[in-house]
Amino acid sequence: MLLRRLAYPTRLSDVEMQFGWERSRFSRITQQTAMYIWTRWKHLLRFDPTRLTREKLAFFARVFKAKGSPLDFIVGLIDGTLQENARPVRNQRLVYNGWKRMHCLKYHAVVAPDGLVIHVYGPVDGRRHDETVFKESGLSELLNKHFWTPDGEPLFIYGDPAYSVGPHIMCPYKRASLTPQQQAFNTAMSRIREPIEWLFKEVAQQFTFIDFERSQNFLLSPCGLYYLVSLLMCNAHTILHYPQIPQYFACPPPSLQEYFTGGPIEDSELDAWCLDSMWEEVEENTDVEMGNVMESEGEEDYKEEDMLYSE
Repeated sequence: MLLRRLAYPTRLSDVEMQFGWERSRFSRITQQTAMYIWTRWKHLLRFDPTRLTREKLAFFARVFKAKGSPLDFIVGLIDGTLQENARPVRNQRLVYNGWKRMHCLKYHAVVAPDGLVIHVYGPVDGRRHDETVFKESGLSELLNKHFWTPDGEPLFIYGDPAYSVGPHIMCPYKRASLTPQQQAFNTAMSRIREPIEWLFKEVAQQFTFIDFERSQNFLLSPCGLYYLVSLLMCNAHTILHYPQIPQYFACPPPSLQEYFTGGPIEDSELDAWCLDSMWEEVEENTDVEMGNVMESEGEEDYKEEDMLYSE
């Protein structure tokens, strides 16, 4: 019933005739099912340190390099997307995006060369800039913790010019006058970065309901919840059907058994789980044998993302 709801923006009265249940029951079941899926598997869209080990991330860097990346340390692509909503009856300015001239919610996502979304943050109000959303997301902490090769070399994600260059994140050259080498770099990386746009297209094609703005009334329905669950479903679809992105990079995704592991994890423990690492215990044991006790890093509480359920 949830898949039927997300697949196409059908009126509840039409679905009522198909399933033989009144529309109120159908609506409650789909919302509760979506909430159960999100509660059970939300950690996979924050970051999964058990699957995305240093060896796996180093493999992603080799995949990007083989596809033509000038850099051998890019392991993921980051970008933001706007999901248009119906105009709300109050507080319209909070979600109005003056650049696109529409009312919307914003998300940012990181995609790996196997076509899977490995990190999502949102929804936030559509007026926010991509750089602002990145700073609020806490992604930099995850990058500083996990994005290293087995030899201790840093790994990076690549974004469009809306982002700034920083630790573990890179973007194109932005000057008005570029040297031929800089222009060649931007051109090569543009071909590498393009597939993240295919991801947002794939989600909208598979789950048309979230792309029909008249049905996205975020003061009446959980628009953010439906979009995040659609991303989880899209990851499962990528695993089963091997679509455009993994074909482009020749990087097969994991199996369903390998991907859907762990959890459920409470919101208060989600950041601590994501910042954990499998190799840290081995390193600590080695240091203890040498008589050195490593200082554990402090953990910051992860704030539960707002607007999954609206007013």
